[in-house]
Amino acid sequence: MAAISNSRESNAAARYMQATRNVEQAFRLVRGEVEDEASISHSDAVSRLERALEELTEAERLFDSAVKGTRRAH
Repeated sequence: MAAISNSRESNAAARYMQATRNVEQAFRLVRGEVEDEASISHSDAVSRLERALEELTEAERLFDSAVKGTRRAH
């Protein structure tokens, strides 16, 4: 059972880390620091940041849930 919990926890952690990177990248895009996507409008960049923040919130909930589930199993 612990292997399943650890797997869920590590998957949740990976999702959280990816969401964090996405927020950082979207924030840089809003600030105009990303040259690869210079043609994106400011409002589209802000929308991307909002979506990234929503995903980060969901990833944080998932991680918290996985960690709490792991603690209960021990």
